Amino acid sequence: MSENTRNYTKALYGFDAVVRRVDQTRWGAASPCEGWSALDVLAHNIGMCTMIAGIARGISADSATHPAVGDPQSDWVDARDDVLEALDQPDALQREVGTPWGHLAVDRFVGIVAVDPLIHTFDLATASAQVVVLDEALAAAGYTQLKKAGEMIRGERFGPTVHVASDASITDKLISIAGRNP
Repeated sequence: MSENTRNYTKALYGFDAVVRRVDQTRWGAASPCEGWSALDVLAHNIGMCTMIAGIARGISADSATHPAVGDPQSDWVDARDDVLEALDQPDALQREVGTPWGHLAVDRFVGIVAVDPLIHTFDLATASAQVVVLDEALAAAGYTQLKKAGEMIRGERFGPTVHVASDASITDKLISIAGRNP
């Protein structure tokens, strides 16, 4: 397993831990991801898993889908298990395929998108009134990645950087650069 895939997998399991603890009454709660409920955050992550599983299998992808979710926990487990199985296939990580950011090897793509489940772990934990716990090494890597990307990350789901103190935790720095208030 590559470092990129290891980081993506760790971020996915961090998100998984939060999904498993969401009280069923909280799926409609607003998330820090503007315009999205907790269920929307989950649906986005299910869509990302589906897209990544597809590219790992050699299917070109234009963008992630935002599927309808019937049973949040069960639908999530199915998507999580599918992407992990797809990434574990021989030569899957070396496969080059069309992605939303051009033609990339699957390993490079999962390295780029590992920050996605990490940020959305914060979103879902906050929406479902859970304590936010992010892996510090992943948060540091995600912060470095987003800082390097600069204004390219700004858009529909990443607002302007929220100011935090220079001595803020790496998790707070990551969350703030993603346009959320830690």
